[in-house]
Amino acid sequence: MPVYKYAILKKTLLIALIFLCHHSIVITAERQNKTSDIPTEKSARPRIGLVLSGGGARGFAHIGVLKILEQNNIPIDYIVGTSMGSIVGGLYAIGLSPEEIEDGIKGIAWSKVFDDFAYREYKTFRRKQDDFDFFNIHRIGINEDGLQLSPGLIEGQQIELALDRLAYPGFHINDYDKFRIPFRAVATNLENGETFIIKNGNLARAMRASMSIPGALPPITIDNTLLVDGGIANNIPIDVARAMGADIIIAIDVSAPLSKKEDITSTIDVTAQLTTILTRRIADHQIKTLRDDDILIIPGEQEISSSDFEQYPALIKAGEEAALVKLDAIQMLSLSRESYSRHVASLPRMARREPIIDYIEINNKTGLNDAVMRVRIHQEIGKTLDITQLEEDLSYIYGLDYSSSVVYSLEQRDGKTGLIIYVRDREWANSYLQFGLSIKSESQIGAFTNLDIAYTKHDLNSLAGEFRATAGLGSEPEVIAEIYQPLNINLDLFIAAKIGFTTSIFPSVINNNVASIERFQRTSIDLSMGKILKQATRIKLGLQHSDGRTITISGSQLFSDGDFKEGYIYASLFHDSLDNLSFPNTGLFGGISFRLSKKDLGADTEYEQLKLQLSGAGTYQRYTVFSRAIFKTTLDENAPFNAVYRNGGFLELSGTLEQELAGQHFGLIEAAFYRRLGDITFLPIYTGFSVETGNAWNRYEDINAENMIIAGSIFIGADTFLGPLYIAFGFTDSGEQALYFNLGQTFLLP
Repeated sequence: MPVYKYAILKKTLLIALIFLCHHSIVITAERQNKTSDIPTEKSARPRIGLVLSGGGARGFAHIGVLKILEQNNIPIDYIVGTSMGSIVGGLYAIGLSPEEIEDGIKGIAWSKVFDDFAYREYKTFRRKQDDFDFFNIHRIGINEDGLQLSPGLIEGQQIELALDRLAYPGFHINDYDKFRIPFRAVATNLENGETFIIKNGNLARAMRASMSIPGALPPITIDNTLLVDGGIANNIPIDVARAMGADIIIAIDVSAPLSKKEDITSTIDVTAQLTTILTRRIADHQIKTLRDDDILIIPGEQEISSSDFEQYPALIKAGEEAALVKLDAIQMLSLSRESYSRHVASLPRMARREPIIDYIEINNKTGLNDAVMRVRIHQEIGKTLDITQLEEDLSYIYGLDYSSSVVYSLEQRDGKTGLIIYVRDREWANSYLQFGLSIKSESQIGAFTNLDIAYTKHDLNSLAGEFRATAGLGSEPEVIAEIYQPLNINLDLFIAAKIGFTTSIFPSVINNNVASIERFQRTSIDLSMGKILKQATRIKLGLQHSDGRTITISGSQLFSDGDFKEGYIYASLFHDSLDNLSFPNTGLFGGISFRLSKKDLGADTEYEQLKLQLSGAGTYQRYTVFSRAIFKTTLDENAPFNAVYRNGGFLELSGTLEQELAGQHFGLIEAAFYRRLGDITFLPIYTGFSVETGNAWNRYEDINAENMIIAGSIFIGADTFLGPLYIAFGFTDSGEQALYFNLGQTFLLP
């Protein structure tokens, strides 16, 4: 055969072979599409971007969708999330499985996440005592710019701790392109309303910025930009995923549906509807950009609102069901088991669930000494990060009440892992005002009302020195100034000085009739020192002197000598581990105190008094039992009129009047039973009853069962923003009855 013919034949065969190979590849590709076996090489298959919208609690549905995607071997190449979508998406991006994310949210007490105040067990004993003064309204801050309101209804401490707990396995990586799956969080620039894309930095901080609901949570500053919830600018950021390189989009829309006309009945409903409308318009514009091969998943459970965080099991299930509806489209993107396994194995291993801590740094922006913070951190160098202990330590630091938040991060430096504690200053409140309102109304003597105002300067020095001035306006006016100074970095040794003018009103009752209403007024000075044990117990020694006067407000004059002087030394031991003073659920409260009145200290009369009190609460589901026993005695029974014990009123032998019972001795045993009915506009509502027995006596020989008053009450109450509110009816076995309306502390008094 001629050479040229051989060459032609060879060329022809080569062309035919190429054609056949190409035809075979096309057929194979078509078969692969039909069998959903896309090659694993990144250049040979479309890049898939997962877009997770915001929607509050409804965002838990994202977890259910992720489960279905994994079950069907869907490779995700990019993730973009807004608000709750940034939380679920960020956790998945660092390498946590849907099951691990679900376990993480199960471990969070969602009912407490949006309660910004430090849990009472973590407060200092000093801050616990504030609960007795009814200062329960939110603070008004004071700084160099004047009066300031909090930038949000809450400062976000509990939310940030929860996010830290979820996201810490990814804290050692700051570049989100180096996550197991490249990730972006979307927030809104508060200055211009534009989308702000977060692609590096602390992951929990990015999540917090993306979900910073305006007015509810303070804005977050990242890269010198003030950021709020990303849902305002771009709740379904499909364009961000495409810009990252996604060829195909899987978008999950969990945003709240618009309410129907008949469901819009309040200002809150109107505000929520307007917010949803604004968010929905931008989201709908993004959805219109979806192409034929993109997938849109919209989980159901329309009746579950964005705030129903405890409903996460139903929401996760709704996500699974919604994904199954789109299963055919999803499976068009799936890999074979072998290819998916190779794809997963090719991803970087990133999540560090048990990092070893090589060093600890305190980034303290408050005026407190760094050593005050460091002594409260118990993480050991060279040991695995103890998340439970760390959260408890940070909660105690937050309980000092000096910072807007106390959070943490991990960093890599020279091959070592560092734990960084961030203690952020409360910049808007270097000092602050607090307001409280107390009302005590009884059917026989009317109402006594006080508006209380407190000014606190809590950064006198680096050891938590504090100045506080209080004023009470109303039925029982008072003015008090106090200096309180801890003496060491543990803040458990202290000295204090207090000076003030105080008043108290009490009735004089003769034969069950009110003969007069009297007022004690005192000008006093008090010097004390003490020791705090584990935040819950205080030992205190003090010296007090008072000049007093008794004034008859109405009725006949009770005391012929209206002036008196008091001077005494005192010692007390008090324990307070109750979780709440308004309606206690758990914990103990009680103590013992001794007073020694001496003429050498300026007193009119010498006497000795001893007080004992023990109380506690226990709860099962919605039912609580609170019980207490009180005994007060004057050892030599010679206390003057201004120092005898005065008790009575609601839950102090209900049916009697406030401070009606007077004597050298007083005793009380009681049990109160109450049930939490539910919440009305976020206010816990309770109903219950009490059984009580006791009395006041002037002589020891009078203390016997025959002289005991049997009393009881039925009540309904609410734990309001102004303090505990009670409406009660009390009665005694002798026929006394009283109707009470109380706003302010009732169950316990120090």
